[in-house]
Amino acid sequence: MSTASTPASAAGTDVVLRVRDLCRHYSAKGGLLRPATTVRALNGVSFELKRGRTLAVVGESGCGKSTLARQLTLIEPPTSGDMELAGVTLSSASDAEKKRLRTQVQIVFQNPYGSLNPRLKIAEQLAEPLVINTPLSAPERRERVREMMRVVGLRPEHDQRYPHMFSGGQRQRIAIARAMMLKPPVLIADEPTSALDVSIQAQVLNLFMDLQKELGTAYVFISHNLSVVRHVAHDVMVMYLGQTVETGPRDVLYGQPQHPYTRALLSATPSVNATERRVRIAIEGELPSPLNPPSGCAFHPRCPLANARCKTERPVLMPSNGAHVACHAVQEGRTSA
Repeated sequence: MSTASTPASAAGTDVVLRVRDLCRHYSAKGGLLRPATTVRALNGVSFELKRGRTLAVVGESGCGKSTLARQLTLIEPPTSGDMELAGVTLSSASDAEKKRLRTQVQIVFQNPYGSLNPRLKIAEQLAEPLVINTPLSAPERRERVREMMRVVGLRPEHDQRYPHMFSGGQRQRIAIARAMMLKPPVLIADEPTSALDVSIQAQVLNLFMDLQKELGTAYVFISHNLSVVRHVAHDVMVMYLGQTVETGPRDVLYGQPQHPYTRALLSATPSVNATERRVRIAIEGELPSPLNPPSGCAFHPRCPLANARCKTERPVLMPSNGAHVACHAVQEGRTSA
């Protein structure tokens, strides 16, 4: 598996996606004689993404990664905050502009079979984005479909087959081809390899990276596999309970993690190289419920460095040793319990 590198075309280019303090809250029924409550699934996330770069979003289940994916793909509107995509601010965009912007960001889901229509041939599914969004003729669409199948490593003459006639890895290649049919500047990959065999994972990851080099596509790569993230990402954002706790260049976060949660996550990553293994840092307790998040720093009930300030004051992202970290202990220089 090759390591991610920045395409030459990415240097000095403009930001294609800008997210500012994005929040997504859901109303949940409280049950009999109980008031409704609010689930704070996403609670103030900000970042910028440049053309040809990959931002990996990591964190344990329930931290808000998939909720973030739904906001970025305009599947549902945010509760507050704003996004700027292809130079257009979403909050002030007209309905026509929002419709156009939906073609600028596409998504590849975790389960390739579940994201494909079992009743339609592959040629029909790959051509659908072209039918809806372009004036191409049927012969032109057919040629575009076959060319994209070649690009993702599939035989063009198999475009008349149905999804069940392909393997899991081939189906994920089809899903990637469909997402790339309109050549979007931004692609969201939501756990795209977790349902695949390990040998197939490497092939699919290399395909992502080859397409990025060729087309300059920017990726938001959502994953819980930190070994995979290390190979594909240029930048990493660590989330906990809907908030960003640390973000920065990949080599900085892996070489010198600063937030206690980031350090614990990386210490749990297995490695066959003895020199890369870390002392295991155990996190006590369970992830708090977003229905009743802790006051102050969301991580303080499980953090070995927490003090009284952590229980009452929410930390903000601050520059620290090449990264941005939301941690009072890091800001105060308290690096050990």
